Amino acid sequence: MILNTEQHLYEFLKKILQKDELNKYRGGLIDYDINLYRGFLPTNDFANREKGEKTNDYFPFVLLRINNFSQKTIGINSYLVPVNVEIWIGTKEEKESDYIKNLAIGDYIRQRILTVIGEENGFIMDVEKEFKVEFFSDRQDPFFYSQINFTVYGEAVEPLTEVEEKWI
Repeated sequence: MILNTEQHLYEFLKKILQKDELNKYRGGLIDYDINLYRGFLPTNDFANREKGEKTNDYFPFVLLRINNFSQKTIGINSYLVPVNVEIWIGTKEEKESDYIKNLAIGDYIRQRILTVIGEENGFIMDVEKEFKVEFFSDRQDPFFYSQINFTVYGEAVEPLTEVEEKWI
């Protein structure tokens, strides 16, 4: 099921984005906590800001999104379930080294995900598809963004029988 695949990816990112894990990468180049979000950044509504509650301190962040999934039958009880994943990296642009750190986070995530072999983490990379990292800079705001796109294989969903449908 897609929810299980997303959960496995989220747990994997949560594990590798811990400050202790990040500090091991390239001699501590990434030496700060990274916020991890699913789907969207938290809301930043006017009422909370009026009360003095700061709700927009998102940076640096990693945002996980599943943006496409499908299922194809390739035999009896055999399926291909490609899941297209999108990860956004957002960092503040305060000095030149922040640009390098944004690139390093993308490189680090790429390295860790491509190292995953088998199903021990609940997902398998589709190594025949491209693992792509694109870098963006917002000239109006002092932020750097990178977008990572790759594909994993998800869990297949078996069709329900008539008896199972009655119990739902």
